[in-house]
Amino acid sequence: MSGSAWRFARAVAEHLGRAGAAYGVLMVGVALTLLATRYVSGNVEAQERVRFDEAASAARDAMDRRVDSYVDLTFGARGLFAASEAVERAEWRGYVESIDLEGRYGGVQAMGYVSRVSGPEELDAFEDGLPGVVRPGGERAEYYPIEYVEPMNAANESLLGYDAYREEPEHRVTMDRARDTGEPQTTGRVFVLSEAPPGSLADLALEPGLVAYLPVYRQDEPQGTVAERRRALEGFVVCYITVEELFRGVQEGQPSAPSIDFEVYDDEESFSPAHLLYDGDGVLRAGDAQEMPVGNPLVGAAAGAIRGVTGLPVGEDGSSDLNALDSFGAAGREWNVYFEALPEFQMGEEGRLPLFVFLSGLGVSLLLFGTTYVLVRNRVRAERASRELEDANRELEATNRELEAFSYSVSHDLRAPLRSIDGFSQILLEDYGDELDEEGKEHLGRVRASSQRMGRLIDDLLGLSRVTRGSLRREKVDFSSIAREVAETLRDSRPERGVEFLIEDGLEIWGDARLIRVALENLLGNAFKFTAKRSRARIEFGVDPELTWRGRVPVYYVRDNGAGFDMAYAGKLFGAFQRLHAQSEFDGTGIGLATVQRIVHRHGGRIWAESEVEEGAAFFFTLRPGLQLDPSAPRGAKDARGGAKSEKARAG
Repeated sequence: MSGSAWRFARAVAEHLGRAGAAYGVLMVGVALTLLATRYVSGNVEAQERVRFDEAASAARDAMDRRVDSYVDLTFGARGLFAASEAVERAEWRGYVESIDLEGRYGGVQAMGYVSRVSGPEELDAFEDGLPGVVRPGGERAEYYPIEYVEPMNAANESLLGYDAYREEPEHRVTMDRARDTGEPQTTGRVFVLSEAPPGSLADLALEPGLVAYLPVYRQDEPQGTVAERRRALEGFVVCYITVEELFRGVQEGQPSAPSIDFEVYDDEESFSPAHLLYDGDGVLRAGDAQEMPVGNPLVGAAAGAIRGVTGLPVGEDGSSDLNALDSFGAAGREWNVYFEALPEFQMGEEGRLPLFVFLSGLGVSLLLFGTTYVLVRNRVRAERASRELEDANRELEATNRELEAFSYSVSHDLRAPLRSIDGFSQILLEDYGDELDEEGKEHLGRVRASSQRMGRLIDDLLGLSRVTRGSLRREKVDFSSIAREVAETLRDSRPERGVEFLIEDGLEIWGDARLIRVALENLLGNAFKFTAKRSRARIEFGVDPELTWRGRVPVYYVRDNGAGFDMAYAGKLFGAFQRLHAQSEFDGTGIGLATVQRIVHRHGGRIWAESEVEEGAAFFFTLRPGLQLDPSAPRGAKDARGGAKSEKARAG
């Protein structure tokens, strides 16, 4: 035996000699724990299976009833059309409010009516009732735009006039099936635009959901055959449903909730994530999501040991043996539901006993054996963590002091020399101007101009840094009112200029009012500055209806007829201290557009520009995420939704 092996064996022997009693207690405790656990678990396992089957059946029945109640909403709405010769928008709103849609049916994001419009002539009349709706490209024999939708909120606003029959094949198939059968039909899994949850940075979010359609027929026409129903079709009652709210709480009131997880799949055979409608806890357990290597001896041995020791029904792939598969029909579709017991399911008064006996015995034995080791180790870790925390605090304090020193230096130490340079230069010009020739006076003038320009640069740099600090306080902002206030301030600064401001009325947004004002001051201020050489200057502010329709979010613009710029240099447009015009032409520091871009990005939006030299410039921007067009593509190209894009746009 080598010297190292001998030393190791001796160390082990010494350790066993000191801790022999502890190891003896551990072995006896584990043996007694195993015997007691096996005895109790045999009686508990059969009872758990009965309890699980009852809970799964009750949850399935609750889901079936809830889906039926949601689909039945469409029948009530269809009855409204049967009872009225012409349903008006106010009547539709009153009906939706009367059924307390938001209070009683939390999963319904929107309830609306899809009108059948025959040909472009009827579409023109339809669009007269929905101002701001842009007609989809292409002429067709029939259109199916959404005419009414409630409740009217930011998420549902974009649905007005939207033709899902044309845009989305899944909706088209479902609407055709509903039209031909006369019964309500639902789509497969789609994504429904809804309001973002509290605390989210975005205003809107896409959530998994489904859409139910119920046909509305003209009462004076026969509906006995498919052909007759197609001719008599007047429209559809449509219901947008988020599955998260639809299935949430189906186990409320059950003793087993929430210890049983269930997953709903929109497919009769597949359990792939692509067909998943709802998962209670975010962990996929059915089908493809739980495939394990076949014949893995380590996995099988581990599952067998747990099942044999604790009596808990655990499969060889690590999942629970307490599972079941069921199905139920929902408006023309067959949904499969997979149930599986979570570890908490066995934690009832009886099911908890085997695990309690096993863990208690094992825990007490290990606790007695390892108390000293754990205490020492925890103390070492606590001391180490305390030292690391103190180091981090010192570094953070040092960083904050450096930032404060820098801010003080910029705001005070740098300004003082600049004021001295400017002041003494002025004194030289006033007191010794007679002794200087014209060239000397010109040099002093340049010194003063440079010091003043550097002061403005410092002010703009500090303003740019303040934009990125502090929390974003979103509130309802009167966009048009702020724009008018900025325009009046600009007029007062140069009353001799006859600048025409065209500001669209009624624009309201959710954003930080302080930052929004800063952005408009820079955009409208730039337009005011670069139109200085125009005898009839014009500055416009509003929302672009075409880009808004194609992008699915409001797209605002500031447009002028000023000097413009060469789009070849547009990549430098939003960089700090970047200028596309000489200082002698137009004064400025090159910070304004960089500040605007940061404000837009903080709101989750995008900004880009279009311009030609001496033809003016237009700046487009959004103030929330979700823009569905690519501003960098040429206007002649087609995006994913078939819309044309800006020929000279550059994304910011």
